[in-house]
Amino acid sequence: MKFRLVFLSLIGSLILASCGGFAAQPPTPTVPPLVTLKVSGSGTVTIVLDTLTPAFETATPGYQLEVLPGRSTGSGVTGILEGLLDIAAMSRPPKEEETAQNIKYYELGLVGQALITHPTVTGVASLNHQQITDIFSGKITNWAEVGGPNMQIVLYVRDEDDSSTKGLRKAILGETPFAETATTLFSQDEMVFSVEGTPGSIGVAGWPSILALQTNVNAVAIDGVGPGEAAYPILDSAGIGYLSQREGDIQPLINWLSSTEGQSALNALGFVPSK
Repeated sequence: MKFRLVFLSLIGSLILASCGGFAAQPPTPTVPPLVTLKVSGSGTVTIVLDTLTPAFETATPGYQLEVLPGRSTGSGVTGILEGLLDIAAMSRPPKEEETAQNIKYYELGLVGQALITHPTVTGVASLNHQQITDIFSGKITNWAEVGGPNMQIVLYVRDEDDSSTKGLRKAILGETPFAETATTLFSQDEMVFSVEGTPGSIGVAGWPSILALQTNVNAVAIDGVGPGEAAYPILDSAGIGYLSQREGDIQPLINWLSSTEGQSALNALGFVPSK
């Protein structure tokens, strides 16, 4: 009987010691749930956001950007309206009918739609309006006609709904049709890599995407003004769109883009500050 009492007393002491040990352990820290923001739309803006993603995620714990390949602003807008995306990459502000559907817009800055040529096109640092019109309409077909090498011009253009084409037409071409020999491309990636890979070629692409991808092409000035300058004639607004009811989720990204770090990153990628 005495042995049994001693044994029970020993067991009780071990249980109390064990409970005390558990109570003394610090609580496990709570890890905030990861918020993933899916974005797609404008090719230029998706390329930029993909480049900025590591810096944003490092500065904003608990958030990550999932940047999907983009082809157009319209597809990004459709994506957020249908709940497939959180953010629309946009190469223009929202239209009235889009604003009426509670789409808000944060402008990253102004994007120069750059004239880009293959590195083999030497001696053509700047073109005037008439020369650009003659090249894109097919009247000028050899680079020697504008001070370049004796080489046939290979012309790449974007579809008529694309922001680069609209900007080019508004600033220079008007309704002048593209040359019949022009090849129409349907994404920013296609344009950038086609010009980079084709000797004698010229095309139009958002300047920030060229810098983000570190593409080996020449940027041709227009009347001596480059695509990263405020006086460049083809500047378009670019930014991100989102539904107003999702603003709380998107705000950390906007905060970072508005910060000193974010603004420095955008400037390094060739964005021109809004006027």
